[in-house]
Amino acid sequence: MQAYPSPSVIVIREREKPGKDCRFDGPDFLRRFKGKNIMFVGDSISYNQMQSLVCLLHAAAPDSNITAVKSSLYYNTTFQDYGVSIILFESHYLVDIEVAAIGRVLKLDSMKNGNIWKAMDVLVFTNWLWWYRSGPKQPWDYMEDGGKVLKDMDRMDAFRKALKTWGRWVDTYVDPGKTKVLFQGINPTHYNGMDWNNPGAINCTNETAPLNGSTYPKGLPEAEYVLKDALSTIKKPVHFFDITTLSQLRKDAHPGHYNYDKGLDCTHWCLAGLPDTWNQLLYVALTN
Repeated sequence: MQAYPSPSVIVIREREKPGKDCRFDGPDFLRRFKGKNIMFVGDSISYNQMQSLVCLLHAAAPDSNITAVKSSLYYNTTFQDYGVSIILFESHYLVDIEVAAIGRVLKLDSMKNGNIWKAMDVLVFTNWLWWYRSGPKQPWDYMEDGGKVLKDMDRMDAFRKALKTWGRWVDTYVDPGKTKVLFQGINPTHYNGMDWNNPGAINCTNETAPLNGSTYPKGLPEAEYVLKDALSTIKKPVHFFDITTLSQLRKDAHPGHYNYDKGLDCTHWCLAGLPDTWNQLLYVALTN
């Protein structure tokens, strides 16, 4: 068996200032990835980042012929003059949800969508946001693991099992000579000021400045450690794209009440905004 290096890690510190080699260079990005398919796989956080990247590239090539296609499986924006496609594949859990006689089953050891993913040139995975949903917002009725059907289980354990399934898929099906694989760190939310040592803040509303320094008072979310552990077991090269602490510091960067449905949103991010920084770092990760 071919030996592969351990997953690489980008660590971003707030005090670090990007130099000229770290700036997002849209024309260079389009030239480098001419004829390539770049796919974000995940939930609405992936959509947030995909929108940011499309906007950055459009700003760099405003006269480029662009087509946008939406199907039942994905959104695809293609810069036709370069043949560069920026694609979102929506997958809330990575693993499959199938309809059975008993209802909707979340299968922790099944990943059929991988047949589509492995054809891409770049894959950027994001996951976690949906794992603690329950009630009407939960899109499954039962879980299945190893042939055993369960009404529910500890959600962190379920997340861990799904990541193990994803890791086996990477080791089995990804050709590292063709496809670069990245997994983005856990997306933070800002609904409790105690997390950043401000008990007077109920949520991200009225937050207008990032935290100083390079550490977050509450520390990393538990899911981040589960993700890191899962990535450490994968034999093929997977780049851990660590944006968690960087994003935790940006308590000021959410839409808040200014989102599309006029609810309170301290989960997603304004554009232009923090996802542009993610894509700036993605550019560096892909071109170094």
